[in-house]
Amino acid sequence: MGLLDGWPPFYPEFRTGTLLASEILPYVIVVLVVGLAFLAVAPGIRGKTERLRYCLQVIFAVLVGGIIITCTYGQHWDMASVSTVTAYKARSAAHILAEISVQIGLKSFNVTMTGVPGNQSSERLQYSERYTLDLREFSHDLHTSHMAGVPYPVIKVAEDMALTKLAEYSATGHYTMMLMWLSFSMWVLTGLLFSLVRRYGAYCLLLTGLTLLLAVVPVATTRLGPAHVIHFPNATLRFSLEWCFWTALVTGCVCTSSGLVFSIVELSKHSRDLESSPNQEEVKVDCGSSGVTNLAFETDDLSTGDMTTSKIKAGLDSVEEKPQHCTVDKRPSQTFMAGSDVCGQIEEEDTEKDDDEDTQL
Repeated sequence: MGLLDGWPPFYPEFRTGTLLASEILPYVIVVLVVGLAFLAVAPGIRGKTERLRYCLQVIFAVLVGGIIITCTYGQHWDMASVSTVTAYKARSAAHILAEISVQIGLKSFNVTMTGVPGNQSSERLQYSERYTLDLREFSHDLHTSHMAGVPYPVIKVAEDMALTKLAEYSATGHYTMMLMWLSFSMWVLTGLLFSLVRRYGAYCLLLTGLTLLLAVVPVATTRLGPAHVIHFPNATLRFSLEWCFWTALVTGCVCTSSGLVFSIVELSKHSRDLESSPNQEEVKVDCGSSGVTNLAFETDDLSTGDMTTSKIKAGLDSVEEKPQHCTVDKRPSQTFMAGSDVCGQIEEEDTEKDDDEDTQL
């Protein structure tokens, strides 16, 4: 049957090992679109230094988000690979030389068998089967493989996993994925807070790194017990931690150290700003023998959001009578009094005193 006979052409299925789960694609697209949207704003930022710093922050944020998503759905947390001579079918005398590899993720594991060229009488053998780590669905996947006639080495690996490490990997994947999604949520919150309050953004970046470090702990605990090995007649599959684990660990260390440094810098800056701002405002009026010679105001300039101190000095015309020294304590909530009003009030009080003395005489 072919295209000329009215049937669609048939091509042999090409089976390969799975590096990432298919669910990762929408998340990767969202992260890339958000990163490109933020980079599109960069030309509108003034100053080369500010523009460069902004671009570096966006690139760092996109990398961290992409790494979290990739490691969450990656199939290379634990891996083993070996080349061996094994039976193609159970209870069969026919043997083949094949390369068998196992990649374990957080939700499933993938078993790949590839025939070595030059040692096969027919076409090259390539099988790639995925099995879930869910204990309720694994038996269904294994039964499907038996019914489909999957080669014996693939079935052997799946059955060995079910008897030895399936429950442990299932619990490990559950808690690790939960912590990875928590770190992703903290990463989103970090991006929002960095654009509002840098100090809070630094705190969230620190929490993102800590959650990433906690996420790799359950996977690391699988190495505490006996080593996980699967024996074949001429070789042994030995599992080791792979790039998803190490990438998440390094990213967690980088985020933790960066968040700690940013937090210290922002806290020191905030403490310096608090020390440079007085808690009390004073209005001091000096009235000498020749009148009011000096008027000084100390006030906080809070309109710009920075705690700075500004002093306003005003020289006034001389007024009559006795030398006096007047100090008025002024809180920030009180109304600001002009210098001319203060001196006018002093003149009125002096005039009233003179009238009282004349009346008594």
